[in-house]
Amino acid sequence: MRDWKAIAKASGLEVDATEIDRIAEPLEALEAAFRPLVKDLTPDVEPATGLRLEEDGE
Repeated sequence: MRDWKAIAKASGLEVDATEIDRIAEPLEALEAAFRPLVKDLTPDVEPATGLRLEEDGE
């Protein structure tokens, strides 16, 4: 998994440790949730790069 705290520090973000913890925890949870799903993707699956919303007929 990525070290979000190290990434923030290397990116030059100037926030205190409490704020980094508040930001990093949800990112770690998202990565933990999505990493198992990504391993099952095959090379022929294209990422969704846009969202088309259907117009409501009303």
